[in-house]
Amino acid sequence: MEECPVDSAHEERMTELGERISDLIATPKPYMDSIKQLVSLGSSSNTIVFSLLLGILLGAASYIGFQRRKRTNEPLDPVEYREFLLVDKTIVSHNTRKFRLAFADPETILNLPLGNHVSVKAVVDNKEVSRPYTPISPKDTKGYFELLIKVYPAPYGTMSRYLDSLKLGDSLWVRGPKGKFTYSRNMRKCIGMIAGGTGITPMYQLIQAILSDPQETTVIRLIFANVTIDDILLKDELESFAKNHSRFRVFFVLNQPPENWRQGVGFVTREHIEQHIGMPQRGEKMVLRCGPPPMNKAMHSILIDMGYEEEDLFKF
Repeated sequence: MEECPVDSAHEERMTELGERISDLIATPKPYMDSIKQLVSLGSSSNTIVFSLLLGILLGAASYIGFQRRKRTNEPLDPVEYREFLLVDKTIVSHNTRKFRLAFADPETILNLPLGNHVSVKAVVDNKEVSRPYTPISPKDTKGYFELLIKVYPAPYGTMSRYLDSLKLGDSLWVRGPKGKFTYSRNMRKCIGMIAGGTGITPMYQLIQAILSDPQETTVIRLIFANVTIDDILLKDELESFAKNHSRFRVFFVLNQPPENWRQGVGFVTREHIEQHIGMPQRGEKMVLRCGPPPMNKAMHSILIDMGYEEEDLFKF
């Protein structure tokens, strides 16, 4: 059967349509190239097949364009880094800083899903570096968000030392949300948490959100390990949560404790976990962990040995 060619006038109209769609919805170039290539080949294609394929491509392009427009209304983009101004920097301890990054609109909310983090990018010594950080400001904070960052001495801490050198008014490039864990209200009856050092930040994000939600009933048990008492980040805030919320308890473990220290000493042990988080309750309890790699590995082995299933464990 002889195929019906597409007349030149029709081809011109379709090409023009493709270009207008490209301008209107800012469709990624690969899709528009496919559309234009298909149009240019239309004279040698079956009209029905050609129309169907073109419709599919235009539909995909429209959807992608919609998603990109939708993302521009959010303060963060998961793919493209966006610029934020540093408006405040607070010295929290001898090696920890709190950075406040402002939105252009003071009414904007970060709207980061609970359990997710952001990625911060910078050019240091002519090399692009990026690191993940979890905002610690409440989810509904307007106008800004805050990052709690430990500054490591050289030769480590390339990003943290760069951030510490920034002055108010300098810019940071951030994208997100990122992460494989997203919390939903009352997803478990009990959540155990094991954190080491700056690994407290994703835990703190969850703790303050859960405890501030009047519809939440989740019980939280945190074991927080550090070297010295001065290294305990957010200590006052965590102790305040424990004092004001019966559903939250925290147990501190120090490798170098002060005199008369009454909590954990050394490294986190199975005994600590059994006493302060408890044994598994499949489907009702989960344990989150975030800390140095050796700690994460050791905690995973202990939890598995205690009978926890992989589906009830997560490492940030």
